[in-house]
Amino acid sequence: MKKLVSLALVMAAAAVVAAQYQLPNPGFEQWDGSSATAEPVNWNSFATADGSYASMASSPHHYRRSGGRPGSAGSNYLTIYTKSILGIKANGNMTTGRIHAGALSATSSENYNYTQRSNSAHCQPFTGTPDSMYVWVSYYAGSASSQAQVSAYLHGDNDFRTPNDEGDHSKYCGTAIARFNRTTSSASSMQWQQLKIPFVYDGNSSANYMLINLTSNANPGGGDANDSLSIDDIEFIYSAWLTGITVDGNAIPGFDKAIMDYVVRVDNLEVEVNGLTEVSDAAMAIGREQVDDTTVFVTIDVVAEDNTTMRHYTVTLTTGAPAVGITPVGQRLLRVYPNPAADMVNVEADGMVEICDMEGRVLLSREARGLTCISLGALPAGVYLLRCGELTERLVRH
Repeated sequence: MKKLVSLALVMAAAAVVAAQYQLPNPGFEQWDGSSATAEPVNWNSFATADGSYASMASSPHHYRRSGGRPGSAGSNYLTIYTKSILGIKANGNMTTGRIHAGALSATSSENYNYTQRSNSAHCQPFTGTPDSMYVWVSYYAGSASSQAQVSAYLHGDNDFRTPNDEGDHSKYCGTAIARFNRTTSSASSMQWQQLKIPFVYDGNSSANYMLINLTSNANPGGGDANDSLSIDDIEFIYSAWLTGITVDGNAIPGFDKAIMDYVVRVDNLEVEVNGLTEVSDAAMAIGREQVDDTTVFVTIDVVAEDNTTMRHYTVTLTTGAPAVGITPVGQRLLRVYPNPAADMVNVEADGMVEICDMEGRVLLSREARGLTCISLGALPAGVYLLRCGELTERLVRH
């Protein structure tokens, strides 16, 4: 169901509603110590597992990789890997909850990851309802048939266990799960790809906690020793798209959600303009401004559930043509400000934004959806090209 509210009310609600919309430390930039095998902040490995066999599994199955993923503004990412222990293959495993090692058999129901609500270090409160999860991965496996897995479980006020509770719809709200084959066939090379994983809301619980699991093989004990999965920049996506605009109940033909501006020719400037949001938890505010006797300017502002992702559509109503008709005229958006910029730049665009040197070499890339803030901390002062698709702007960093 659409929500028709004013932007003022949306912003007021954002100030009083305490909701978790993104993960802490999503890019694995902060770590609990200086060692390469320290745990990333907000994440837990076999080193902090519990269960009867926790001590046997406590040796590191992960390490910090420095230098940064190409295209990322960060300087670290996480790698987990499969390890053979007494002939038993133990997959690389990292979680926002806690690992329970309760049996020697990899497939035993006594081995699971879980949210431990009684321990703040092993649970992640989360009350947002994302539409999808984006994550960058590079995966090497000895077998072309091996699959790694990234999974997120938005669940209720319970100590949710995976895989044990996955079939209990009363315990979770929604899931985002991706299994994927290796991205590189060489253990010495990295080949990054971005996964875009939709959330499926088929559970019956409230949204209280988020349990995220990363593993070097989707099957317990599967794969080969030294299979490795690298992960970086986990982001939850909240939709502020429109799927259509109507003028007096008639849909604008040729509507494209990535086109922000339309001109509609009408006989009567009093016609009603409305929009249809892509998701039910987005808020929409419609404003009208009479420009002159022949023109009305209509704005449709859409704010996603995270109160951060926003899109701004405009419809110009004009009586300039004698016949009643609806004609969309639009162009894809690219706005950059402030420019010159210091440490951060705001970009209004929809698509992959690339910052390049003056010879066209890509130095930094970021997926943009409406208004996106991009850190320039990794770039020295100078002149750059910022491009999104066929659109290009000159960017100065001082």
